[in-house]
Amino acid sequence: MDKKVLYGAAQEIKIKIIDMINLGKSSTEILLEVSKMLGEISGEETFYREVQQQILSVQGFALNEKFILEKELSEVSERLEKIQAAEKNPDFTEEEHKRMGYAIERHKEEIERLKKFVE
Repeated sequence: MDKKVLYGAAQEIKIKIIDMINLGKSSTEILLEVSKMLGEISGEETFYREVQQQILSVQGFALNEKFILEKELSEVSERLEKIQAAEKNPDFTEEEHKRMGYAIERHKEEIERLKKFVE
């Protein structure tokens, strides 16, 4: 990768970190945002999801950090809404609707599970 590109990416990350600190974001929020940016820069967009899952497991479930659990609950709820909207589309096959129905049920179960941890 070109040094100018790397320098620009590094500057962007540094500015983002300082902005988030000044906004009072938690260290976990900062870590997640930096992970997302690093994944995009490196071309490994799954890196963010891996970091997010590790944080959810350790800091969310094991250490019961509410921010992490609430963020995951929000993301699962957003996905559920999108799947429910897509399920109403008659252009999908019967099999696709069946799979979406299964995904909707699994998302509802996950939301209920997460709510227990957030309470």
